[in-house]
Amino acid sequence: MERYAKLHLWMLGLFLLVQICIFKFYWPSFTTKSWEFHFHYWLVSAWYILLIVQPYLAVNGKMERHRTLGILGFLIAGGAIFTGFSLLDFPLKLAAKWTPGRPGPPLAFYYGTLVAEFVLMLASAYAIYKGILLRKNLREHSWWLIASAFYMMMPAVGRGIILIWRSALPPEKLNPIIIGVSAELVYIPLLLLFASKFGKIKHKATLIGVFLVAVRTLRFPLGSSETIQTFLEASIKVS
Repeated sequence: MERYAKLHLWMLGLFLLVQICIFKFYWPSFTTKSWEFHFHYWLVSAWYILLIVQPYLAVNGKMERHRTLGILGFLIAGGAIFTGFSLLDFPLKLAAKWTPGRPGPPLAFYYGTLVAEFVLMLASAYAIYKGILLRKNLREHSWWLIASAFYMMMPAVGRGIILIWRSALPPEKLNPIIIGVSAELVYIPLLLLFASKFGKIKHKATLIGVFLVAVRTLRFPLGSSETIQTFLEASIKVS
């Protein structure tokens, strides 16, 4: 467990990064956000806080508290996943407002983002499931749950990167490819740094994290497909 002695501090750093990225997207428009968004924000935040507290309890021998809090934690994680799926209509709402010739990303961006976020929510749910399944193997249990935090972080990081570029460039010069690359330049080094630190470079959870990069890279081809667009519009109700 020596390798995990400072894991809570590493997770604290990840939590702070996510909060900094989402801050200007969430708090200035707090009163206008939907209830689904509020629930999702606070449930994901609570999940990250648990991923800080739980390693601290484990390495300090407080396993009874760790297990008790773990029961609550998986309920919180389930809520975060459920509310994440409930927000998948958000890109469709933006797509409905899209106007040809208007500065901003192409229509394919919104549909591709929906696909990417759907896949990352599936990956997050799978990671949490594996964390529950492998709860008696602390090293496997912990890495799957750490991976879930990485899978969940990109919507927040992406929105933070968008706001940074919006403050630096006029709308007509804002290139969604630059935004995507910038976000991945935050995500990929951090994922690999954590994986290297905890000896999980070749772990299945790490490979899924890399696979999600590939899915996001294919955002525009996926979002450009009229078949996919029609399927998404028919499958997801926009309120």
